Formats: sequence, C-alpha cells, structure tokens
Amino acid sequence: MTKYLLGSALALLLAQGSSVYAYDYSYTEDTTKDGSADFYVGAGVGILGGDAADACDALDLNCTSWKTFVGYRPLENFALEGAYHNMFSGRYTNSLDGKSYKVESTGLSATALGIMPLKDNLDFFGKLGFLAWEARTNGTAEADGTDMLLGGGIQSKINDNLGLRGEVEYVGGDLDSTNYSAGLTYSTF
Repeated sequence: MTKYLLGSALALLLAQGSSVYAYDYSYTEDTTKDGSADFYVGAGVGILGGDAADACDALDLNCTSWKTFVGYRPLENFALEGAYHNMFSGRYTNSLDGKSYKVESTGLSATALGIMPLKDNLDFFGKLGFLAWEARTNGTAEADGTDMLLGGGIQSKINDNLGLRGEVEYVGGDLDSTNYSAGLTYSTF
C-alpha cells in the first residue's frame, strides 16, 4: 500500500512541476521602435531620357523632373510607396501662329519596393508599379495613360532620420521614358 501511495505522491509532485516548463503564449510588444510607425517621405530632382525627353527637347522646355513621395516600410525588405511626378513643364511659342503655350506632364505612381540591406546604413532597392500620367497644354489634357513603372536604386542613411537616395525609373507603354534622379528622405525608423 505504501508503494502505491509513494508512487501517487511522486506523480502528483511531477505533474505540479511540469507547468514551469510550459511555453508562454502571451503577447509582448516590440519596444525597440518606441511605438513609431515605419513611414518615410522624400523628394527628388532628376533628368529625363526617352520619349518624354524628346518631346521636351523639341519644344525647348526645361527637362528637369522632380517628384515627392511617401512610403510605408512594414518589413525590413519590403515597402509600399506613392509619389507625385512632375516630368517636365515650361512655355513655348508656336512659330506658326506666334502664340505662347504652357506645357506640362505630371503623374501619380504606386509602387512596391523590394529592399536588400547591404550594410547598416546602405540599401539597394528595386521597384515595380504603375504611373498614371497626363500631358497638358494650357491646362487641357492632350495625352494621358497608365503605364508600368520599373526602377531601382540605392539609398543611404545620413543619420537616424535623414537619408540620400539615387534611382532610375523606367516607364513603359505610351510614355516610354526613363528618369534619373537623386533625392533626400526623412524616415521615422
């Protein structure tokens, strides 16, 4: 009888102690980011190549492009980005009728970025998305389209929040142009 009583007591003690080894499924918050989201904003200036540059040169316009962008980087290797592009703008005078015309081409883009960190402050990235663009003369739309945007570049952090970015963006389809740009970014991460 004492053999069964001793065995039962030992089993009861072992069963009580096994809860110490159980896995903790409770949620713990990541405190390394101080609660800030992974957002960034930036601006860049560039030059055009391709069909947009040909149209710009033919009308003797300023072929300097610029853009502003905002992005969200939920993962270290992935980001989503939206941008406003001003591809070219300026005034030209028609030699046939002598009238002056304001010409501009702008667009909005949405892209997904694949990011490959090289060092702590240096990343390579590739981007794929779409650019919805419009070319206007005196405020009237002359041409428009939505074309694929493909690009890549490199970005480097200057300090905790500021960074530099250089990139090449190709827009296929009707626009068939390439933009080479350099810019500045401000990030919350």
